[in-house]
Amino acid sequence: MIQRRQSLYLLAAALLAAAAIFRPIATYRLDEGRSVVFLSTGLEDQAGSSITEAEPRVPFAALFGLLSAGLVVSIFLFKDRPRQMRVVRGLFLLGFGVLAFLVITDRSIQVYLTQGQRIDVSYGAPGPMLIAMLLLLFLAERAIRADDELVRSADRLR
Repeated sequence: MIQRRQSLYLLAAALLAAAAIFRPIATYRLDEGRSVVFLSTGLEDQAGSSITEAEPRVPFAALFGLLSAGLVVSIFLFKDRPRQMRVVRGLFLLGFGVLAFLVITDRSIQVYLTQGQRIDVSYGAPGPMLIAMLLLLFLAERAIRADDELVRSADRLR
């Protein structure tokens, strides 16, 4: 049932979560001309080598992948609307947690890199993509609820 409104919202949210894996989360430019890129797989310097001292504790690539897979699975739960609503609510909470961990990790990386020097931070697309995904999940949950209420009212009329 891909033509349902909530299925389109869930598909768009899944595509956003999957695309967030491949985009840089933030780029930090240090005073000395060096730059560090915060990817979903970890921190890399401008040469492309991994910085293990400040490696993020949260595996963001796995979390974005889990969100994307969960959203695709929730599309196919259209026959069981209460379960679909529970799955979407759970994915919303997971997405909100990922956003919180993203902000916390970004701040800790900034503290690690600052160490007496000024840094310029430019944020990439995954932050706004995650916020848009949460908005789409909210809209999908509302559409699922409206669909469920419509079916219940039709059952009462029979």
